[in-house]
Amino acid sequence: MLKTMSAAVLAAGVFAAAAYGAGMAKTAPQPGKAATPTVNDSMTHVMAVQAQTIWDISSKAFNAKGDGLDARKLDAGDWKALGEAGRLIKERATLLATAKRVIVAGPAEHIMGEDAAHAGVKKTWDAASVKQVQALIDAQPKKFAEHAWTLARTGESLEKAARTRDIKTVYKVSAGLDEVCDGCHQPFWGTDEPPPPPKGTSIPRLVGR
Repeated sequence: MLKTMSAAVLAAGVFAAAAYGAGMAKTAPQPGKAATPTVNDSMTHVMAVQAQTIWDISSKAFNAKGDGLDARKLDAGDWKALGEAGRLIKERATLLATAKRVIVAGPAEHIMGEDAAHAGVKKTWDAASVKQVQALIDAQPKKFAEHAWTLARTGESLEKAARTRDIKTVYKVSAGLDEVCDGCHQPFWGTDEPPPPPKGTSIPRLVGR
């Protein structure tokens, strides 16, 4: 399910509470701190933005064969931006993962695709409403948290790679990021993977093949 660097990041789907992320801090927010941001806010204003930064910089650094990245193509500003992207992803994912309960969206927030959602049980390729996503997350908070820590560790890995200018890890993170994101989107919101063709449907052959 590996995607190209230019794949567009979807805008929903991360994390709720559990002690899962090995090597990651699991300190719960202290009393008096601001409320945890919504999942939708986190996806649209942090995860999607930083993912695009990672993919844009990675695209700039592709080698001549297109099978890896060339560190010589990145300048100090690029490494700084990668490190900041990793840090922001790590911190927001950890914040959501340690919350007692996350809220998908506030009253004034609109999630992608909800206008096409139908009432009742949501299936994998159906558009989802805020209520449906919230119900799915509330039903499986531990599974949600597993994905939260996966993304937090991904951000931490990128932050360290930027500090040491480890281009191989940058490539690994960039190439696998869409899969990390979609791993959480699919069970809780939706997937950018196309549905399988209906049974009995033949797939036409391309001309000349």
